[in-house]
Amino acid sequence: MKIGMARYDSIRTIRVLMAAIAILLSIGLYASTTSYAQADKGDLGAKYCGVQAEKKYGIVEGVEPDGVVGPKVYYIRVEGIIDYAMAEYIDNAIQVAEDDDAILVVMLNTPGGLVDAALEIVSSIAKSEIPVIGYVVDKWAESAGTLILMSTHIAAMQPGTIIGSVQPVAYNPATGGYEPINESKIINPIIEVFCEHGASKGRNATALVRFVLYNDNYGAEEALRYHVIEVVARNLNDLLSQVNGKIVALPSGDTVKIDAENPDVLELQPSVRVTVLHTLSDPLLAGILLSLGTLILLFSLASGHPGGAGVGALLLLLGLAGSGFNPNLTSLLLILGGSILIFIEIYTPGFGIIGGTGIVMLVLGIALLPVSGGQGFSISPAYADQLLGALYATGGFIGAVTAFMVYKVIQVRKKKPILWSIIGSKGRAIDKIEPGKPGFVIVEGEYWKAESDETISPGDTIVVVDKEEHVLKVKKYEE
Repeated sequence: MKIGMARYDSIRTIRVLMAAIAILLSIGLYASTTSYAQADKGDLGAKYCGVQAEKKYGIVEGVEPDGVVGPKVYYIRVEGIIDYAMAEYIDNAIQVAEDDDAILVVMLNTPGGLVDAALEIVSSIAKSEIPVIGYVVDKWAESAGTLILMSTHIAAMQPGTIIGSVQPVAYNPATGGYEPINESKIINPIIEVFCEHGASKGRNATALVRFVLYNDNYGAEEALRYHVIEVVARNLNDLLSQVNGKIVALPSGDTVKIDAENPDVLELQPSVRVTVLHTLSDPLLAGILLSLGTLILLFSLASGHPGGAGVGALLLLLGLAGSGFNPNLTSLLLILGGSILIFIEIYTPGFGIIGGTGIVMLVLGIALLPVSGGQGFSISPAYADQLLGALYATGGFIGAVTAFMVYKVIQVRKKKPILWSIIGSKGRAIDKIEPGKPGFVIVEGEYWKAESDETISPGDTIVVVDKEEHVLKVKKYEE
């Protein structure tokens, strides 16, 4: 009897363990899929977005379009950190596409970036009068990249790419670390942007909110399944074939039909200004430039060698531009500083670091001039291009003149010094000069006391044969 009871207890224990294991596996499976399952629930979307979750823009059906856009297609590549240079790049691209009645595809491959710059991009897209298609390629569009993607009229992803993790973070320059921000004053406005510019295009409001609150991430197929994007496309041609014929309702009030049957695809390259600013915006590079510029400037002034102060000022200005300082003001300061340094170099004997720094300042200052025809300038793109060419030509001419001056200075400095001598110079007698009776002569415009072993009358031409202290030895000049 005891043996039977023991066997019964063993079987019961095994069953309990198996049930426990099954429960644990269920919990693990639930935990691994909870973020996606939660995206199907509308509680967060209704709580944060409300009526904004109603579809008003984006792809619509059964609507008569006001016009047709295409078949010209422009595309741009937004890679690296989202900064103000990228905001300017996208804004200019939208204006070019509007002028040509073309479709704009924004290819995103970014880990994120500045929230303010991303919001400027969102605002530019919202004002667009042509469809802007966001297309995640290569790797990802995280954080600010996801915010931009959700603001586009059609959101697409390449297989293998990911989006998400939009919770803002604060960067600590002292430690180089990032700290997540949970302040509602910062979190709620970002959620509101998702609601206003993402959920209003029929995208899953709950999933958009979870991007910010829980840092959810989706691959291309998952984003399509949970109605976060509209298209999964292998490449640009595949994307255009899928959106061809779609009707898009724009926030501007127009409804347009996309014509991409036989698209004329062109890439819009960033301007020199955008390229320079985007390069400088790298946090590591901007930090190095700021540190070096400050140290060089301080040490140059403290050591009494102001020649290096120009280099320090140049690096400091470039570091400030990369950190978000007004690029237009940076351009003005670079041109002004470069002009001053070149002016100093012209009136300073020899050539050194001052003139070279001035030339670099002028070139970079001209490159950063806001003459791309972007927002805020009432000039045509053609005039802007002509003006930019003229400025480059002027800068090149100044650089060439300065380089020629440098070459001449170096040639002179390489020559052996020539000692001036009055011996052999011609002049004219002022007084009568006799042996033992000196008189005055004028040689090369100067009066000299002179002696001679022969008689020289006033007005005779003489030649200097020797000099003893302040007295010249002269004789008559015979041709």
